Amino acid sequence: MKWRKIKINNKILAVVFINVILIVSFFGCLAKITRDEACATSEIIIENVPYVCQKERLDCALTSRAMVLGSLIKGMTYPKSLYYSAQAYGFTYFPLWINPPGSWDDENNEWLASLYGLSYERVMPDRVVDPDKEWEEYINRIWEYLQQGSPVMVCRGWAKVLEEGGKIIAARGHGMRVFWWEGMNREARTQVHYITVVGMDRQKSIIYLHDPILGWIGEKGRYRQGKLARFREFIELTPRCHKYITKTFKNTGEHPKSEQEIESLVKERIIKKLKGNPSVYDKPEMWSSFFGIERVLKFEYGLNGLKAFRNDLEPESFKKVLRYRMSGRLKRPADLLSYLNLWIYHYTFLTSITAEHLEANGRLREWEWLFNLHLLYEKLWVSTTKLHSIFKSTEDLDQAINNSKPILKEMRGTIDEMSKHIQSYLKEFS
Repeated sequence: MKWRKIKINNKILAVVFINVILIVSFFGCLAKITRDEACATSEIIIENVPYVCQKERLDCALTSRAMVLGSLIKGMTYPKSLYYSAQAYGFTYFPLWINPPGSWDDENNEWLASLYGLSYERVMPDRVVDPDKEWEEYINRIWEYLQQGSPVMVCRGWAKVLEEGGKIIAARGHGMRVFWWEGMNREARTQVHYITVVGMDRQKSIIYLHDPILGWIGEKGRYRQGKLARFREFIELTPRCHKYITKTFKNTGEHPKSEQEIESLVKERIIKKLKGNPSVYDKPEMWSSFFGIERVLKFEYGLNGLKAFRNDLEPESFKKVLRYRMSGRLKRPADLLSYLNLWIYHYTFLTSITAEHLEANGRLREWEWLFNLHLLYEKLWVSTTKLHSIFKSTEDLDQAINNSKPILKEMRGTIDEMSKHIQSYLKEFS
């Protein structure tokens, strides 16, 4: 076989050589860009997240939600988020329990998401088998949400607090009582506090947080830095129903409803909340999952919830409830009544903060009605404070019940006033 000689022009060789150099240079630069981008994205900080300070003992989850929504919805405020959820108008009660347990608040969160074309996601493992594996999945999940531009609500436990003889005296160095644990035994204290993750540096193992309680005790709560290893210690303290949980809202590309349509839908929702329509409260399936049980729990809502609560405040019924609850984690009546006091105090603030939205928008008649409901909750809270004081002073249940009869009667009277007040709203605004 004869080979054919091919004459290659020097100019062609030069062009080929230059093209090869350009191709190699291009892919080399591309590789460098990819490495630089990977390095740059080892840290994500969402910079437009508003900081919302807690207003009371139990609104850490609600203020954290307001931070997430405020970063995604222009003009969203804490009072506005509460009003649009209609939470201040609702009332949830579990008979023979005295106060409702904590909740993931799925129904209210899904409702708020639906108004603004967002999606709501709550993710957590059913049970923790391998803590290291769950931790890695948890951090990766948070990272993915941050990449998508969504801050993330998470739950942590508490640090140590100052005590003398087993009694809590102050929050670390600020001279403030740790109000929600006052009078509780250590084993009865809840290890639950919601905060918002606003950034992370994976290379440096740093997490950035908005902690709603820190502004309350005089510290900077915005974009607070912490080591992931230390963060994990707090996460591990939480109970099963909050461990490794993430809650967030995400943009879906759908258009939000108009303000006029939202207002109309919220009005309908308020009526349902007050009447106790189960469709606007957390579903039984959520409660079963929350408690990790198969049976469906029977809750009462709205006016029916107030009626059931009133029935349990009859002295003999109240005594029966206390004996039943003392067989569980809350061994002392004082522990249970600490939670009762917290629960009612929570409603005083829900109504007050929600009313701010109505006042700011000039809706004074609606504001006046809601503020009067706030005053009734405050009156009820004063009674629970006196009740708590009696049970802190003695562990003799019969004596405490006997001393509490005038206060229990006072509370039943306040609930009667609240029921009449709600009926007046249904008559005027339905």
